[in-house]
Amino acid sequence: MNFNQIPVNLTLSAGASFSKSFVVRNDDYSPRNLERTVIKGSMAKHPGALNADLSTSDDPVYKVFPLDISVPNGTNGEYFIGMASENSKLIPEGKYVYNVVMTNIAGEVENLMSGLIFVDSAFASLP
Repeated sequence: MNFNQIPVNLTLSAGASFSKSFVVRNDDYSPRNLERTVIKGSMAKHPGALNADLSTSDDPVYKVFPLDISVPNGTNGEYFIGMASENSKLIPEGKYVYNVVMTNIAGEVENLMSGLIFVDSAFASLP
């Protein structure tokens, strides 16, 4: 079983900072070296969500919210996903899907994790 692809559901409070750490593991459960990799992540209301205001039939514009990704300790497989409060306050309350992928030095893309993010608006209206 690939431990990196077990769905992980998260909760985000709109208007508050969000940060979670994860470790990418090899099949023998040792940490994978993330140096010289690129990790990206985003969330959307559903896969393929379009921005109705900007999309045309010839030029689809997807409505996604990028996740901030950092790799403070690449040799130990650790990375963080998160979002600053000024960005999270722009997300309407609801259920979203997210995906985090890694591109290695050879250009191969691997799904690291995905799942649901539940957004509540508890802090969104605070000054």
